[in-house]
Amino acid sequence: MALPIRPLPSGKALWRLLAAVLLVLPHSAVAQDIDLEPNFGSIELVSGFEPDPAEYVLYAGGVIDLGEPADSNCVGFVSDSPDLRIAYSGAEFDYPLGFISEAEVDTVILVNAPDGSWYCNDDFSEELGFNAGIEFLAPQEGIYDVWVGVYEESAIYTPATLFITEIGIGSESSEQAGSNGPEDNLGNGTAFTIDDIGNLLTNYHVVEGCDNLTFRLPGQNPVAASVIATDVDADLALLSTNLLTVPATLNLQRPRLGDEIVVYGFPLLGDLSSQGNLTTGVVSGLTGLNDDNGTFQISAQIQPGNSGGPVIDRAGNVIGVVVSMANEQYFTRQSGATPQNVNFSITGNVILNFLGTNGFKPVQATDATRYLSVADIAEQAQRYTGALLCFQE
Repeated sequence: MALPIRPLPSGKALWRLLAAVLLVLPHSAVAQDIDLEPNFGSIELVSGFEPDPAEYVLYAGGVIDLGEPADSNCVGFVSDSPDLRIAYSGAEFDYPLGFISEAEVDTVILVNAPDGSWYCNDDFSEELGFNAGIEFLAPQEGIYDVWVGVYEESAIYTPATLFITEIGIGSESSEQAGSNGPEDNLGNGTAFTIDDIGNLLTNYHVVEGCDNLTFRLPGQNPVAASVIATDVDADLALLSTNLLTVPATLNLQRPRLGDEIVVYGFPLLGDLSSQGNLTTGVVSGLTGLNDDNGTFQISAQIQPGNSGGPVIDRAGNVIGVVVSMANEQYFTRQSGATPQNVNFSITGNVILNFLGTNGFKPVQATDATRYLSVADIAEQAQRYTGALLCFQE
């Protein structure tokens, strides 16, 4: 039942293909010629929009059968008018534009892009289940008319949510729309700036295997990032961007047992807040697994996507880089116990050695004795910490 994304022909060929489907379209249909009022309104989105994803509640499906004629390469039922019309601008920032539908039933998405091309999808990926999705890796500026349909006729007018995102919804099994070739979103991590000209620090395992990287601070437009240095053993990587921003200040002395810390990052991006996620805890161990002196243990909760993010002391200075969580299966096999909040950070001396080897001198803390509120630390962290997305061609 999975239907890969495939563009449908526009113009007269489109009319011959969909004459029995979208009877209301003109003979030479292009997106700008669809003059029907959208069922659930029109919106304007500028690249870098917040919150991301944007969510719109609607009713899915209608009486138009996309499976007629049989060679339409699109299966499902939609309404005669588009459900949502999006005026999209700011595409020069080179960030993907994705549409995902979510409902209790199997959904279908139909999109008429600004150039008049049509795209249709039923099941985007195994990760999204029966949810449909379409992603434009090189989105055009202009009008996107979007229909959210249902796969089964009996499910029409089911409540659904349309998510619009620039975070990325890539899939290994899906052909991407609007690009020169397939590109998969391998996931995301976190990175933070170490100077005022946009150089970033993150984990090596976050950038491993990535052909393209984008970095995005909360509320700002995404920028391209490129790897300039790595250390596999230390699990650290340096990246460059053209971003001008306030850097993190680093306190690279080994912390004391029990010191309070704050972790800020972008875990489970697309599910949790696109503004970032903050947790607190303490330094719960001065070394890592098997007394590894290159890491220390923290109790602050982390999730996939926190990797590469800063561990911050209560003076607002970065004292480490989030690197890993305890492997629950390993500990369960070894001791029969499930670890709780057993997470690890790379130590300051390892960070300093890595930066120094590559000719970087971080901004070091001038005051390690002040005591800031967690809210103040969060505001500071949002200025230098962002989501790092990895893509593979």
